Amino acid sequence: MAEANPSTNPRQRARSARRQLLLEAAEAVFSERGFSRATMSAIASRAGYSAGNLYNSFENKEALFIEVLTTRATQILGLVHRTLHSEGTVGEIVDRYIDAILTLVQEYRGFFVMLTQTSPDFDWYAAGQPDEEPVLRSEIDHEVVGLFTKAIERGEIPRADPRSYACLLQGTMNAHMARWVRTGGGPEELLRPIADLRATIHRALGLSPGAE
Repeated sequence: MAEANPSTNPRQRARSARRQLLLEAAEAVFSERGFSRATMSAIASRAGYSAGNLYNSFENKEALFIEVLTTRATQILGLVHRTLHSEGTVGEIVDRYIDAILTLVQEYRGFFVMLTQTSPDFDWYAAGQPDEEPVLRSEIDHEVVGLFTKAIERGEIPRADPRSYACLLQGTMNAHMARWVRTGGGPEELLRPIADLRATIHRALGLSPGAE
């Protein structure tokens, strides 16, 4: 979660720290229990506060759920944007992106568990999301398409629909991450196939595996 701004006064810093703690507790409880079985009292207890304190900050469970997703998604999008707009060849940037995604899914596993959960009574894609604000996956897909569009223009990869390249990269990584998150695997299970996946992606882009 975002750190408090050092320029704020002590009361604001304390409020920001409490909010961060509540969001982290909510992320843990939602990922463990799912939206349906998570309760505001369980989240408050995990954070060391009363349910009344939690309701002072968030209107209800739905609002808290959305805030957790929005806060973490904003943080992840920032890293993705910086990675995909970094200097280097398309092969180097793709490798950096894969490394960044692997780091994110390990560090923020609870968040990714929330994304892969299905609930019959709550749709995280739609709830509280204005039409003009695409969900996390759409935002990242847009950034990846932009990467491949520029690579095609520079002649780094064969001319094709950049969305096809994006589907290749995103589909491969999303399937691998979702499987790892759902099965509760450890770091070894996450990292073991990456060399082969990376080589496959490079070949599909018309690059030599591990190309600079």
